[in-house]
Amino acid sequence: MTMLAVLIKRILAPGMESTYEEFSRKIIQAAVPAKGFISSKAFKDINNPGIRYTLIQMETLADWHAWQNSAERNDALALIQPLLQEPETVSILTTA
Repeated sequence: MTMLAVLIKRILAPGMESTYEEFSRKIIQAAVPAKGFISSKAFKDINNPGIRYTLIQMETLADWHAWQNSAERNDALALIQPLLQEPETVSILTTA
């Protein structure tokens, strides 16, 4: 089985780091029961703590699309979007 990795990059507005941490945890908690969810890890850029990455592992592309378009994700994302300087970017990765 090929596992899917989804890398989400978010650039935070200045001073929004702690608020983002709280909302980021909520969106991950909402993802855990989603079909195909395997794991999630959060990272921050070592040179710029205002740049955050979330790496989510899902079983299939269909599982990711279902979660990406879910009401739960959209509700959680509505809390995060005002904290961002620009829209999030999503890269879908698989093993080479």
